[in-house]
Formats: sequence, C-alpha cells, structure tokens
Amino acid sequence: MKGKKFSASLRLCGLIFLFAFCASAQWIQQTVNTTASFRGLSVVSEKVIWASGTGGTVIRTIDGGKKWDVIQVPDAAKLDFRDIEAFDANTAYILSIGNGEASRIYKTNDGGKTWNLQFKNTNEKAFFDAIACWDKNNCIAMSDPVDSKFVLIETKNGGAKWTPIDTGKMPATKDGEAAFAASGTCLVTQGKNTAFLVSGGNDARVFRTHDRGKTWKVFDTPIMKGTAGSGIFSIAMRDEKW
Repeated sequence: MKGKKFSASLRLCGLIFLFAFCASAQWIQQTVNTTASFRGLSVVSEKVIWASGTGGTVIRTIDGGKKWDVIQVPDAAKLDFRDIEAFDANTAYILSIGNGEASRIYKTNDGGKTWNLQFKNTNEKAFFDAIACWDKNNCIAMSDPVDSKFVLIETKNGGAKWTPIDTGKMPATKDGEAAFAASGTCLVTQGKNTAFLVSGGNDARVFRTHDRGKTWKVFDTPIMKGTAGSGIFSIAMRDEKW
C-alpha cells in the first residue's frame, strides 16, 4: 500500500508541475494598425519577422513584435500577397496570387521602402501559388498546372531575371489536381538543391526535385483527396537531411 501511495503522490506532483508549466505559457496580443488579412509569414529570427496579405500590404517587425511597420506596396492595392520569403531586416520577396497579371513577384532590399516588380505573369491560364528560395539569389516559384504540368519559374541572380523551368521531365498532373495558394507553403526548398511541391484536389501527392527543378519524382500519399478542398495544403522540413 505504501508503494501505491508513493506512486500516486508522484503522479499528483507531476500533474501539478505540468499544470504550472502550461499556466505559465502565454500568448501576447500585438497591435498592428491595418485592416488587411494575412496569409504569408517569414520568420527570419526572434526579432525580425515579415508577413504579407491583402490590399497590397506587408508588415514587418525588427524588435520581436513590439512595433510593426505597415507597408503598402505601390500600385498593388488590388493584389493579395499570399507568400513572402525574407532573409533579413531589409531583404524580402513577395508573391501575389491570381489569374494572369495578378500573379506577380516583388522584391525589396531596403526594408520595404521601395519595391521592384520583378515578374508579372503573362500566361492567362497560369495562377501562381508560391515562392521558395535556397538563398537570397536562387529561388523558384510555381503556378497551378497548365496543360497537365505545373508551371515553374526560377531566378539565379536575386530576381534580376526570372526564367521558365523546362518541366518536360516532370510527371504530369491528373485531372483536377492543383496546389493550394493558402500561405505559400505548398512549395518548400531544402538543402542546396532540393525542393518539394505538394498537390491537392483530386489527388494528394508530393513532387520532389534534387536538381532545382530539372527533374522530378512524384509520390502518392494516404491523405484524403477527391474534392476541391481536400489534399495536401502545406509541407515543411524538419532539418536539412533527407
């Protein structure tokens, strides 16, 4: 009996400790002076964070959220920036979604004071969803499928030039298969040359490249699929080894 009481006491102490630990974890609401809604997020460090959203709006903090700068990208009030890739307090790419010319890529090198329009989609069938970067200079962006192939573009010089990637060696998509432009997380880079792209809708698959988009392999998953709102929305890497 003494052993059982001692064991019960240990469990009780453990529960009290767990409760105290959970009670100490808190969320602090931070004020941002905007009515925009946000989907894109890029955490550079515990101090430097960028986010992007509707109405051509980008926000940035360089002090861990004590103060948020609200930035309006010029001539972009009708654009919805669903993805952002930031590298420091000054450098960030943003991608807007939409059919045709609504899909664009901008970049700032001065903390959002100025923005350079680097890419404007001219393919009326394309709808860009996400951008991902291996480093400041080397990035890839993707659109929903056109003629059964995802549309991919790349830059090797910091966005000074974006060029199409030949997807001839990429597996074809299935009818009704596409990607979600939810928060730009349907496309991620990993290591020095690898990227992953996930699909939804009538299928739920993972596309992988080890050579920055030159060749791809595709893998089926057991995730629910078959409707416009099903499939894989997001992917993330735990570390740099895969």
